[in-house]
Amino acid sequence: MRRARVHRQDRILTELQAQPMLRASELAQMLDVSHETIRRDLIDLDRRGLLRRTYGGAERPLRFEAPVAERQIMNVEARDRIAAEAAAMIAPKQVVMIGSGSTVWHAARHIASGCQHVTAITNDHHVAAALCDGPTLQIISLGGRLHATERYTWGPQAIEELSRYRANWAIIGASGLDALGVHDIDDHAAGIYRRMVRQSVRVAIVADSTKFDVPALARIANWSEIDLLITDAAPKGPLAAALAANDVDVVHPQAS
Repeated sequence: MRRARVHRQDRILTELQAQPMLRASELAQMLDVSHETIRRDLIDLDRRGLLRRTYGGAERPLRFEAPVAERQIMNVEARDRIAAEAAAMIAPKQVVMIGSGSTVWHAARHIASGCQHVTAITNDHHVAAALCDGPTLQIISLGGRLHATERYTWGPQAIEELSRYRANWAIIGASGLDALGVHDIDDHAAGIYRRMVRQSVRVAIVADSTKFDVPALARIANWSEIDLLITDAAPKGPLAAALAANDVDVVHPQAS
C-alpha cells in the first residue's frame, strides 16, 4: 500500500512539471483511484510543501520545498547518478565550492569517497558533515547566519568569506530550471550561490528532471554563466534551446 501511494504521489508531481495546475477529478481518472484517495494524496503533498492544494485540485508551489531530510531520500537513484558524475569531474588538488540541498549533499558523499586532496568550501552543515568522511579532503566551512531548518549559512558574512577564495568548480543545486536560467525558492540561498558562480572558473548545476520548467522565487544565474548541467534526462523545448544557445554542456548519466 505504501509503495502504491509513493508511486501515485510521484506521478502527481511529475504531471505538475508538465502543467502548472491539475484537477483532482482528472488525477483520480488518470490513476484509477477514488477521489477520496487523491484528496488524501494532495493533503499529504501540500503538507510536505511539494504542491499547493486549490479548490478542486492542486498547483505548483513557488516558495516552498519539503524539508531537506525528506528531499535527501527522494528520487535517490537519479540523484545518486548525478552526484557520482559531478564528483568524477573533480581532479586531485582542485578547489570546489559546494552549495546546499539534497542533490548537492549526494555529490558531497561521492566527493568524500572518491576524490583525493581536494579543498571543498561550503556553507551547508549537512554537506560539510558528508565531506568529513574524506580523509584527504580539506574542508572550509563558511560562517554567517544559520538557517535553522535547512542548516546552511547565509548573509553578508558568508558572502564576504566567499569573496576571499577562488575555485576551479562550483557545484550548485537548484529549485527550478527554465529558459531564463537557474532559480532557487530561497533568496538567501540564491545570494550565496550567485557569489559562488562569480568566484569559480567553471560552474556545474546538479538537478534532476523534476526541476525542469519549474518556477522559483530567486534567480541564481543566467545560462550564459553556467558551463555544465548534470541531470537525469535530456531537457526539451525552450529549456533545451536556451542551453544550446548558451553552449551549456548537458550530461545525463543513465541507470546501469
